Amino acid sequence: MWKKIKAIFKSTPFNIFLIFSLAFLVLYFSMKDDGAQVFETLKNVNFIWLAAILALMVFERYLLGWGLGLECRLTHPKYTTKQGFINSYVAGLFNNITPGASGGQIAQGYIFRKQGIPLSNSIGVLWLDFIVYQSTMCLFVLLLILLKFHYFYTQYSQFFLIVIFGFLIGAGVIVFLWLLAVSPKFYIWLTTTGINIGCKLHLIKDKQKTLANLNNQLTQFAKEIVVLRTHKKMIALLALQDLIRLIIYYSIPFLCAYALGLPVKGNMYFDMLALASFVAMVNAFLPMPGSSGGTEATFILMYSTLFTKAEATSIMILWRLVTFYQVLIVGTVVFMIAKTKKDVPIEESTLPTTYEESVIEREKLK
Repeated sequence: MWKKIKAIFKSTPFNIFLIFSLAFLVLYFSMKDDGAQVFETLKNVNFIWLAAILALMVFERYLLGWGLGLECRLTHPKYTTKQGFINSYVAGLFNNITPGASGGQIAQGYIFRKQGIPLSNSIGVLWLDFIVYQSTMCLFVLLLILLKFHYFYTQYSQFFLIVIFGFLIGAGVIVFLWLLAVSPKFYIWLTTTGINIGCKLHLIKDKQKTLANLNNQLTQFAKEIVVLRTHKKMIALLALQDLIRLIIYYSIPFLCAYALGLPVKGNMYFDMLALASFVAMVNAFLPMPGSSGGTEATFILMYSTLFTKAEATSIMILWRLVTFYQVLIVGTVVFMIAKTKKDVPIEESTLPTTYEESVIEREKLK
């Protein structure tokens, strides 16, 4: 019985149902008292601006596809930006319909395989993409926090500690991986004392499995350090691409408010940009598929300090339509078409495939 319940909760149809149900509940309670005002505000939307915002979000997906293509061409020169664009929409779709965005990389690996990229290389591409994106996002959010710390701490004290905590977790993951890869002493401590402590506290159930997983992750990360150090120009381009993507994504609420004809001024842009990044940080803790329900509620609560509740709800509806449901719909179509395509023959690469080979390559770089 319990297995059947778990299977239902993991199924894609159930997750999609949950996404719409939670979103509907938030909309219901948000519009219960202000429904007429929300509809009146949405009626004023400028459709030319709405089309431009949609195009901007498609461009954001295109930038991710361009970055994936850049990484894949290190080992497979025939890989195209179009293939990367397809992969980026599949990633967006499965990030949206799986709890904690856990299915995106698995789906990307499947599409990479159909596009002729073997698993060993697709894992490397996804690792590198994660490292660069996470590092860029943490630095960007850190800048926003430092520049507006006092204002946002006083205005959003109920959320700001969660924002800081989310940022620290994201930054901690990157620091932790770097320490593992470049510090033998830290690695030895973790694989001996650290894991033993985890076992005694019953945080780790299977010591040998944990060690094996850790070694696999470290091996892959060590391989990516070789890429990071030998392709600095490409890494700079990837970081720039991620920065532009973040700016686009965090700018959408401001553009939606403008498209609705709300009284927004240029000096509000930076505040709304920072708020969008903080909403993303809070949502990192929400386990629901696509952070549905929590995303909408958090957005309305935060933006209600700049607008009325009805206006904030109107902006949220437009923002969610453009950034979430657009990716959900287009991504579904793209994935269904991609599934029917004939697999591209796999060509193996010559990049290091073992931890030992990676260490040799790293030593050559010194």
